[in-house]
Amino acid sequence: MLGINEFEIYQGNRTDTLHSNYVYKYSLPFERINDKVAWTIFFQQHWHHSITVSVLYYAFVRLVQHLMRNRPPFSLRTPLLLWNAALALFSVIGLLRFSEDFGHNLFNNGITYSLCHSCNPDSVAAFWSLLFAVSKLVELGDTLFIVLRKRPLIFLHYYHHVAVLVYTVHSGTEHTAPGQAFISMNFLAHSVMYTYYALTVYGLKLPRWVAMSVTIIQTTQMFLGVRRLIDCSEAEDVGRDQMSAKRGQPVLGVHHLHHFCFSVRPVLCRGLFVQGKEEKSALGERNLYAQIAAIIPRAN
Repeated sequence: MLGINEFEIYQGNRTDTLHSNYVYKYSLPFERINDKVAWTIFFQQHWHHSITVSVLYYAFVRLVQHLMRNRPPFSLRTPLLLWNAALALFSVIGLLRFSEDFGHNLFNNGITYSLCHSCNPDSVAAFWSLLFAVSKLVELGDTLFIVLRKRPLIFLHYYHHVAVLVYTVHSGTEHTAPGQAFISMNFLAHSVMYTYYALTVYGLKLPRWVAMSVTIIQTTQMFLGVRRLIDCSEAEDVGRDQMSAKRGQPVLGVHHLHHFCFSVRPVLCRGLFVQGKEEKSALGERNLYAQIAAIIPRAN
């Protein structure tokens, strides 16, 4: 089994990849990657810096928390509204553009085909998969809003951003085909999640079931992700390029386990990984459904 720093795609004289042949009906001029080989080699040579960024991210957040300990919280209502609205719009467009390729292969060629064939590196989907990786870096900014507004921050919030960033970047090193399902599900979940955040910051009083729906979508994403891991482990003809998918299963499996714990944390692990007594007390006073809904970051 290859190590995390050993790659096959575009190595030596290899220029071929096992990818989809789906052709988009239309594409915008910028929706393409001009040098797919150069980008892939860049990810292979520098993916480990996603870990460096993760460490610096954690240290920076802790520093800001320290600096804010005796300061009043910032409101940041307008910046937060624009931030959430922008990420919601990006996620919706990304879902529509990226999932066209994956959806076509899944429903027309079957699960095994979609597990073994990555998106065409010359297609629109490849462009949006690159933007998806970049967005994981941008989304680290979510935490800055939380600490500047002095909202409760749990350890699993850090872990979520770090795990997704590292896994996404490393998957890009070999165009991991099962990652298409992860990208599609994540785009969908974030389309709903950031739209919900934006509407809440704007001042709309949404019913409780809306928050519950966001939680259900996040949890469903985890279960579907586990299902894809099982499908991948059972596939016999994944091809050489997609062996990275199998060796990456433990990482993605832990990530999906995190999603489950993050979703049911207020019920099953109340108080664990929570910084400060305020949130512990508040969670203890809510009923079961209110506790589950409480995982949605407070936007007001």
